[in-house]
Amino acid sequence: MPELHEVSYSREATIAAFRDYYQFLTKMYMPETMIDEPPTGGWPSITNEKVRLLGKNEEVAELMRHLPYLSDNGVLATGAECAHWPDLFAEFGRICVKDMRFCTEDLGWENVPPTAFGILFDRDCRIVLDTKFGVIHWVDGVREEANTARDCIPGHTFWDCTPDNEDWRCGPAWSIPDFFEVLKQLHRDLVYIPIHEARVEEWFDEYETSDHSPYLPPVRKVYREHGWPDLSVYKKKECMEAVQKLLEERFDAWY
Repeated sequence: MPELHEVSYSREATIAAFRDYYQFLTKMYMPETMIDEPPTGGWPSITNEKVRLLGKNEEVAELMRHLPYLSDNGVLATGAECAHWPDLFAEFGRICVKDMRFCTEDLGWENVPPTAFGILFDRDCRIVLDTKFGVIHWVDGVREEANTARDCIPGHTFWDCTPDNEDWRCGPAWSIPDFFEVLKQLHRDLVYIPIHEARVEEWFDEYETSDHSPYLPPVRKVYREHGWPDLSVYKKKECMEAVQKLLEERFDAWY
């Protein structure tokens, strides 16, 4: 289990980790066109002044400005739409600061420090990146039975080095690269099952899933039949076409 003092923050490594994860998703199901790469010099809508009004510091501004993002309601994990910060800041003024932070952080957003920001636009699923510690907090956490690929940093590790009002840190956290390895493994294991490019659902167990989402077991089977997760044999185009055909022909009323 990693210790907090063993983890550090690097802007370049963080940007690379986001980009690598998005590329992984394009190998499984997502079109490459959904990755929005920053222009030279960074996203122009993300300025230090706007980020400061959001309550964040200059390092957060620099990171936001140079990250790639997912367009078209792309999701980071099951039911978790990515925060497209260039678009959000383009709407700055029409979307008030309180609403923007509520939708990306919630948590009693006033308790999220200037070094940290939400990477989702989804107040029901809260994932916060903290540049001070170089970690990503998955506030609601991943199910205990899932193979998480990397050991988390326990929440109690932060008790002696953060204010008492940041109790949202009690959930699991990972170093930034490890967090994305956790998400990759959940996709490899088909705990996370893409239905189409902007929808990913979660597998629980055979009984519960079949009862509430009967299309997931056969969709899971389609991915296996097309070679997933072995990228040397996996046929993405054929797999996604087969998934859509299955849903349209057998599960139209559910889907």
